[in-house]
Amino acid sequence: MINKIVEIVKECGIIVKNAQIHHVMLKNEDRRNLLTEYDLKVQTILQKKLKEILPEASFFGEEGEHNYEKSGYCFVCDPIDGTTNFVKGCNFSSICVALLKEGKPVLGVVYNPYLDELFCAEKGKGATLNGQAIYTTKDDLAHSLVTFGTGVMDLSEVDDVFEYAKKCFKASIDVRRCGSAALEICNLACGRIGYFCEFKLSPWDYSAAVLIAEEAGATVKTKGFKNIDDYFQIRQIFVMANEDIFKEVPPVN
Repeated sequence: MINKIVEIVKECGIIVKNAQIHHVMLKNEDRRNLLTEYDLKVQTILQKKLKEILPEASFFGEEGEHNYEKSGYCFVCDPIDGTTNFVKGCNFSSICVALLKEGKPVLGVVYNPYLDELFCAEKGKGATLNGQAIYTTKDDLAHSLVTFGTGVMDLSEVDDVFEYAKKCFKASIDVRRCGSAALEICNLACGRIGYFCEFKLSPWDYSAAVLIAEEAGATVKTKGFKNIDDYFQIRQIFVMANEDIFKEVPPVN
């Protein structure tokens, strides 16, 4: 099944890479929350073709109504993670597909068409980048990069985000903010960075990448470094690292 999903995702990657954007819309009248015709086009393709692979699965995508079905199989997809990067030509966006079974991810695919980097994982089978096994870093926090996200809906939370980023900067080599949570998590999975934190993420942002990171040796926690009770609660804090780095990172209050 994963090979068929990869084919679909790569097909969508060609569309994204060759896109000529003609119209940019705003979601909820928020100038930071952009939507293009390609977000909608790619999601339509994903929904149609993934359902052909597994007709009994429900579909939960970023664009449209969010009626997540926890029972049985469910595809959770982000047609373009990093839409602002996509609009601005930053070439750091991804197509993300996860397959859940009874609310837990069993398969994840994240593809960056600009670098032709394909991250995949199946539950219990490890994680790969372009077919090669990947693992989290062996470095400590002082010798690692940290990435964080700023995708907060409530601007009153911005100071907390950047105060925490400052703490991470002091404890690490440096911090980065790249604009696609899924790719940042995958960068953690393959050892490029040591720690990832985002104060507010939605299931389509992280569902595929979380499995990839876990299969590569990462531990995924929420606020207060607690274990996750419900992976697919809408918009919650996520922090990810291997267990050694978790002993060093500043706490998230």
